[in-house]
Amino acid sequence: MFRLDSDHWTELAAMNFARGGHALVAAAGKLYAIGGNNSRGNVGPAEAYDPANNAWTVLPSLPVARNHVSGFWAGGAACVAGGRSPTTARVDCFDPAAGAWSRLPDLPQPASGAGATTFASGDVVMTGGQDASETRIVDQLAFYPPGGSWISPDKMLSPRHGFELAVFEGRAWACGGGSAPGLHPVATCTSLGDRPSPNN
Repeated sequence: MFRLDSDHWTELAAMNFARGGHALVAAAGKLYAIGGNNSRGNVGPAEAYDPANNAWTVLPSLPVARNHVSGFWAGGAACVAGGRSPTTARVDCFDPAAGAWSRLPDLPQPASGAGATTFASGDVVMTGGQDASETRIVDQLAFYPPGGSWISPDKMLSPRHGFELAVFEGRAWACGGGSAPGLHPVATCTSLGDRPSPNN
């Protein structure tokens, strides 16, 4: 963790399960690590980090274990969309209050390694990633308003995979990633407003 107040990195308690290709969702004063894989395969159990106690708690397992998932917060729940293998359009959400998993509508198409984030309004955007064949970059923009269904009003300006989306000054920013399956890193940064429109 990087502390802005002291300008240095601080090591937190280790997770209970080693994992990569997972989602890390921050909300309601906690961090949620969901999905991913390690040398033994896909990691099922999710975990929640409590900064007050510097400790991770094991949560119920992701209903379909997978890696390269995209994480976001929606309706009071930590959610992961897409992922592989195989690549899926599934969206699962963990509700901390209920201690249980539920599902949101599936994505318009399967994707893994995409970027996702939540605007202050509660609207969710997910874009990029690789398709089910893992040979093509997804350029589709998937937009989920609270309580609605996924829509695809536009395409990503610079399609890529293996990146994160972050909201800054009301826009979702995508910086870096890969422009083709494999490495192919780029330095390009593009942004998208809360209500997608052509050429945003």
